[in-house]
Amino acid sequence: MRLTLRLLLTAALGLTCSWGQTAGTATGGASSTTGGATGGTTGGTTGGTTGGTTGGTTTRPTNPNIGVQPTPQPTTPVPPPPRPVFISGKVVVDDGSALPTSVNIQTICSGSQRTVAHTGPSGDFSFQWNDRNTTFFSDASDSARTPSFGPTQSSLSDSSSRPGESMADCDVRADLGGYTSSRIGMYQFTRENTIDLGDIVLHRVTGDEGTVVSMLSLKAPKDAKKSFEKGTSLVRAKKLPDAATNFQKAVDSYPQYADAWLSLGRVESQMGNRDAARADFQKAMELDAKLVGPWQEMGYLASDQSKWDEAARYLDQAVKLDPMSPMAWYFSAMANYNLGRFEAAERSLRAEMKLDHGVNGRAKFLLGLVLIARKDISGGVDALRSFLASAPNAQDAESAKKMLTRAESQLPR
Repeated sequence: MRLTLRLLLTAALGLTCSWGQTAGTATGGASSTTGGATGGTTGGTTGGTTGGTTGGTTTRPTNPNIGVQPTPQPTTPVPPPPRPVFISGKVVVDDGSALPTSVNIQTICSGSQRTVAHTGPSGDFSFQWNDRNTTFFSDASDSARTPSFGPTQSSLSDSSSRPGESMADCDVRADLGGYTSSRIGMYQFTRENTIDLGDIVLHRVTGDEGTVVSMLSLKAPKDAKKSFEKGTSLVRAKKLPDAATNFQKAVDSYPQYADAWLSLGRVESQMGNRDAARADFQKAMELDAKLVGPWQEMGYLASDQSKWDEAARYLDQAVKLDPMSPMAWYFSAMANYNLGRFEAAERSLRAEMKLDHGVNGRAKFLLGLVLIARKDISGGVDALRSFLASAPNAQDAESAKKMLTRAESQLPR
């Protein structure tokens, strides 16, 4: 989804949301030549020798290939061995409390999740990944963040990922009953061999949170589920019109299919059919008010059209239902900033930056603007400098430079 959001400033802030060798064996045959000659012998004895022998003696045949240049054999590139990637991190609770027990670390690739490690006593974990996306259990020790790797029998049988799955298409999260977890996308680390994911944040479920899958959807009949699953596969293949057709079949078959309405709306939105998308999201929301997705999507649509009151209303509810979504926090901050609610905007940005570890560089830009608006000129300058240092060629870099120059002129000499 590509969203272009206008800030109520002298410069515009552009936003983009993005929502992841066959080794042939050639067989070459060198032509072999077989040479054989028959030589006569004296004394009535016949021997298979070259040049003939005397006295009825048979000698060992000479190698006919000696001196013959072998025909060059075609070669094909040999694929390099899998690149090992060593991954570590730490699980923390957002309220600062200690973890109640060891936590499972999971990879989520194309909707399939696998437990790949467990935390140590202090919340640290580590595991190994390679280009074939094979992961191994490895319990981290409680000493520092030092990787401790090594396969176990259970890891080999339980956590090998499907061949061909790319690390870039996967997320890492924590799994603990009674808590929701932030997710870290691996697409940002595909060129690294040693990765520190930083903190994965857990949030204790209090009963006010929403769900990512509607309970109504679990009751869908088989034919509706089949159409929904086919639509999901077509989305991955980027065949959006066909995906929309299948999601429509799912809701026609089972009108209470909240997740299918949500997916249909997302496809309609990607195809530019905003009115249809809004109607689909509204239907999903009416069916299940605890389903997180419709609130988020309605907020994003409103933000795209600079309907800031509407965006703030939807997104403030979205972050209550799912406090682990960095994107929802970011657009909530954007809406509140444009409404002049700078304190709320800063809170949202701090939550976003804690969850996404600085992946969204524009959050630093927006934080700079928010802090300057709150008369924290020094903090705003630091945030703008950090944004420009991390993304000197970004679309918003020139605007950020002008704002930084203006803010620096207000600093005490």
